[in-house]
Amino acid sequence: MDPCRGVGGMAPKPGAVGVTIPRDSGDFPFLPICVYRRVVREGPGSTSYYVCGCSGGLPIGTVGEEALDLADACGPCNIPSELSPTRRPCLFLIPVRLWEGDTLRTGFSCRWFCSLKPKSLPGEAWQVCLGCPHWFPRPEEETDVPRMDRWIRTILRMYWEPELPGESIWSVRLAGDAPRWRERGMARIREIAGILFPADGVTRRFRKGRGAP
Repeated sequence: MDPCRGVGGMAPKPGAVGVTIPRDSGDFPFLPICVYRRVVREGPGSTSYYVCGCSGGLPIGTVGEEALDLADACGPCNIPSELSPTRRPCLFLIPVRLWEGDTLRTGFSCRWFCSLKPKSLPGEAWQVCLGCPHWFPRPEEETDVPRMDRWIRTILRMYWEPELPGESIWSVRLAGDAPRWRERGMARIREIAGILFPADGVTRRFRKGRGAP
């Protein structure tokens, strides 16, 4: 399946305008309310699509047709329940949906730590937020969360971008930088190991001070 075309190969034309489905809409009594399920209208007399804002705007159904595709895409999604005010979600939580195989998978990330493991997006919010010291209350209305669409696109881009071989945020260092604390620690460990287990078999005492022999 082409992730750029969505369910069933649907694809709205470039420049189509997205409209959020009203909260009191009764179009989907079998699905939970979701502010990220939107309608893209291409223009008068043109086909309109339902799209998922958490997937970057992928089509998930056609307006006026049987809603089986929509049910398949939205039914398994836990984003509405995870973002419910009763769950006390964090302001910095970012929900996304990813095409993997032939289905949409839900994932969660964080504005604070999204760059640490951009390829690891757990399917439940607690796996992102557990033990985090930066929790901040999220507005009860999801539409009041600032810049969420931009953050969703950022997380999706980080997830799909190929990772450079042999490079990560843990290993990259500018030339000439001083050794990091981990490298200094490992050097000290090797020094201690050399004292305790010398090559000549003669164990030496630790120095009492820098000037001590």
